Amino acid sequence: MIPDDYHALYDRGVQVARGAERPSPETPTTGRDQLSADVPDLVIEEDETTGLPNRIVSRQPSGRLAAPGPSDPADAVRQFIRDRRAVWNLAEEDAAGVEVRSVSRTGLKTAQLYQSVDGVEVFDSDVTVALDDGNGVISMSGQLFPGAGVAARERRATQARTPEDAIARAAFDLTRVVYQPSDFVLAENQPDDAPYRSYEFIPGENERRPLFERPVRVKDVMFPLGNQQFAAGHYLELWIVGFPAFSYVIDSVETPFVLFRKNLASEGALFTYRVHNTGDAVFRPHDGPAPGSPHPTGVPDGFQADPVAERLVTLESLPGLDPWLPPGATTTEGNNCIAYADLKPQDGLGGGDVLGETTATDTFDYTYDHSLDASDATNLQNSLVGMFFHVNWLHDRWYDAGFDEAAGNAQADNFNRGGIGGDPILAEGNDFSGTDNANMSTPADGASPRMQMFEFLGPQPTQPTRTSNHEALITFHEMGHYITNRLVGNANGLTNQQGRAMGEGWGDFFAISMTSQPADDFVNGVFPVGGWTDLTPTFNDNYYFSIRRYPYSADMVKSPLTFRHISAGQLLPTGAPISPNSGGSNSAVHNAGEIWCVALWEVFVNLVAKHGHDEAERRVLLDVVGGLKLTPSRPTFLHARDGIITAATALNPEDLPEIWAGFAKRGMGAGAVAPPQNSTDLKGVVESFAVPGS
Repeated sequence: MIPDDYHALYDRGVQVARGAERPSPETPTTGRDQLSADVPDLVIEEDETTGLPNRIVSRQPSGRLAAPGPSDPADAVRQFIRDRRAVWNLAEEDAAGVEVRSVSRTGLKTAQLYQSVDGVEVFDSDVTVALDDGNGVISMSGQLFPGAGVAARERRATQARTPEDAIARAAFDLTRVVYQPSDFVLAENQPDDAPYRSYEFIPGENERRPLFERPVRVKDVMFPLGNQQFAAGHYLELWIVGFPAFSYVIDSVETPFVLFRKNLASEGALFTYRVHNTGDAVFRPHDGPAPGSPHPTGVPDGFQADPVAERLVTLESLPGLDPWLPPGATTTEGNNCIAYADLKPQDGLGGGDVLGETTATDTFDYTYDHSLDASDATNLQNSLVGMFFHVNWLHDRWYDAGFDEAAGNAQADNFNRGGIGGDPILAEGNDFSGTDNANMSTPADGASPRMQMFEFLGPQPTQPTRTSNHEALITFHEMGHYITNRLVGNANGLTNQQGRAMGEGWGDFFAISMTSQPADDFVNGVFPVGGWTDLTPTFNDNYYFSIRRYPYSADMVKSPLTFRHISAGQLLPTGAPISPNSGGSNSAVHNAGEIWCVALWEVFVNLVAKHGHDEAERRVLLDVVGGLKLTPSRPTFLHARDGIITAATALNPEDLPEIWAGFAKRGMGAGAVAPPQNSTDLKGVVESFAVPGS
């Protein structure tokens, strides 16, 4: 049984045991009062458990938390933290330990911060600061924890367990199989991304325990427990054969040993490529090999789309960005992505696996034969090339929107632009480990995300198998898990029910918006997530519902969900056709995620009406990627909404009426109330259909 995600900071039992409960009465907030006096219309939102600010912004469109500062953004941010340390009750040494990890200058300018004590990172202290052109501070998202310096001094004299012991304990927690610290040794090749260290598992003779797919990446952390209490721990990432990838923090001194646990998997030179492509100015992929979105009739009538021919597309990358492949490359192994068919155990590129290969110099020219299975050698090559194209295309589109090296994107070489390199996406097509699905596992910056795409068996034996390798609506959804996990808490932020639900919704939104085209019917059209791969013997409305209860549409007769429908027990609307395969609680992540996606879709549709498709897409990507940067860990739906509002205020303030109207249409307007951060049933929604000033 795979263990659930866990965070000791939000476990009341641990807080009581460690004396970390919030004090009563509340700690004085003179620093916050002073900031409120200095900044008009200030909003300070607090984490429900710690009481610490996790989002600070002015409601005024031109509001700033600090005036333009030093010419170096890092200096401007450090000065703001020093000047305003009382907002978080930080001691001088705590404020001095706030480090600037990197500065992203693409799209919304942001600085990524974290706390450290004597070089040891404070876990979950990932903070994003938005800056204007003059380095004035616009907003902050994330928590800074007071008392870390004092706690570190108290821990220095304590005998700590070793990293090997932490790995063994985490491996047992995941697998329920006993490992010994002596089973792990420092790897010969150590990562360049200090302060991480790598450890390898040394299997015994006739080893029967699960093996490790990758070395274990470990670093020391101070783990916040609340009320200025901390535990010394080891952060590590496990990639064990037969199990999802997990990150852990293991207490290095006391019990309980597991302080944090997160399943990292989310269920997902000029070269010429023959790919399913619209051939537009940005080389947009078709939504699949047989594109059918939006649905041609807008009713569930059993429509099945016909396959379309691929196009030969010649490019180095999208304009102005780094090449996808080096000169002379002969396989799909590039700086942003390594695309291959993972046909044989063990996981990862190895014997029996297949890279995409050129057919001629600088050319990948394979045609998909729909009368044959997806595993046919030529079909497999065609789909691997398509998957490689999709990953790189998204890399470049998101890069222009602000997901660059400093923001934590995945690249083998970061070209000294910030962030941690050495982590190209591993795109594993026709993966041996499953069928009829797909997933994405996203570790923190510096370790490769892994996208596993499976063969879809379908209604065999009358139909050939299909593959999610090159259905853009599926690959884009899985890539959506990667960008959202990296931008919210550096892979460890979407740990609550609302965060995971929005992860699904963001993935759906990127899929349907980035495969949409100018001629589509955005007012009444039906846009499913997937279609081609989802054909089964008993389900022929795959191009209408695909894998969701309702299709996505701005027409509420067809897509009737609003904010309240994330809550368990809330009755669904009547009248609109609903998928016969639907089920589960409203608060289940895929179900609740539908409401987040459709709200984002409403925003996009409003911008299309105002600016036309191409400009609307450019703007919404800037706003959504910028909003992700400003979304705190363990977010509510409204935290993420407000992140987008703040980003748009800085980047495209003239679009605020359309953005608010989109959220308000689905019940997330001004005055809406989200469920508590830590809610699992997502009850307590208060809907609002109002826009500010109405």
